[in-house]
Formats: sequence, C-alpha cells, structure tokens
Amino acid sequence: MYAFTVTEDIAAPCARVWRALCDPVEVVQWDTGVAAALDAPPDYPQPGQHVKWRYTNGPFRILHDRPQEVVAERTLRSLLAVGPFRFEETYRLDEQGRGCRLTVAMQVRASFGVLGWIFEHLYLGPRTRAAVTASLRAIKHHCEEGSMPR
Repeated sequence: MYAFTVTEDIAAPCARVWRALCDPVEVVQWDTGVAAALDAPPDYPQPGQHVKWRYTNGPFRILHDRPQEVVAERTLRSLLAVGPFRFEETYRLDEQGRGCRLTVAMQVRASFGVLGWIFEHLYLGPRTRAAVTASLRAIKHHCEEGSMPR
C-alpha cells in the first residue's frame, strides 16, 4: 500500500466546496479526467451506493465509487476501483476563517503481490498523488473563481 495526504486551502465556504465534491454536474466541470457520472442517484453520496464514473482517458475508463462514510460538509470516505487498482479516499473539510481547508487522504493498492508493491511505490502511488494534487488545485479554482455559488 502507498499512502499520502494532500491539503489545499480554498477561499470558499465548506458548503460550497462540499457541493463541488458531491454534485456530479459540478465534478465534471472541475475534474478534467471525468467525463460523466453514469448512474449517480439524486441523493449521491450515501453509504452503500455504487456509482460509476466515466474517465476521459487511460486504459481503464470506468471508476467504481462506493461511498463508505458521509458527514455532510465534513467527511466523504469512499472505496474506489479502476481496473486492477484500489483506492481508499477520504476528503475532510475544515473551516478556516471564511474559507475551507480541504484535505485528501489516499491509500493506493495494486493487486499484483510483491510486484504490486513495487508498482505502487514507483509508479501508481506517485502518479496518483500528482493527479490528486492537480485535482485539488482545480476544485480550488472552480470554487473560488470558476463558477458562482447557487
């Protein structure tokens, strides 16, 4: 397993950032790797749901998202699967003055035995960390400048 944490301070209220994280229409606006939520129910995210997201590129185009813990405007923990890769992703939102601190804790796994550990640490983990860092920058831009709150 490869684990990391990334944090971004966003000059927007936690409620705004939460909506950007959870509204499938907004996710597609800020996450350039996601083309669509294929089957998100209107009450997404809720523990026990299984939602499929279509990616725009890469060898595996479907991400399976299974929310495990949802505390509105505070915590979203999900188990994710893309091809043979597994991720445990936890978003935490904390008020910071008039803004929000968004923290993502991620655990990355590749199901290849000892070779999986090497692949996780030399390629998949660092690449995932870079993608998550870019994703947080994108949601920051989206919440601060990219769209007006409803």
